[in-house]
Amino acid sequence: MLFKILFLIGALKLHDVKLEPLSPTLLYCIPILIISLFSGSGVLSLIIGGLIMFCVTYVYFGLLTKFDKGAEYYGIMALGGAVLVLFI
Repeated sequence: MLFKILFLIGALKLHDVKLEPLSPTLLYCIPILIISLFSGSGVLSLIIGGLIMFCVTYVYFGLLTKFDKGAEYYGIMALGGAVLVLFI
């Protein structure tokens, strides 16, 4: 879980620099998938989990791109970050 938090913080910093959702999504998903691959996950579960994680993360950063200021931004950041770290 610590790695997920660190990758999420890095992806959020990248999102502050580049206001588009693809780069931070890839920065968050690819290292987690590589760690899962080395930890012995099955290939099929890795593919399915990777697709789900990519879609949820892309929507998360897409919403952060759309609502880039105000209370909505911080609400999406907090709630979405908790979902990504705890459930995905």
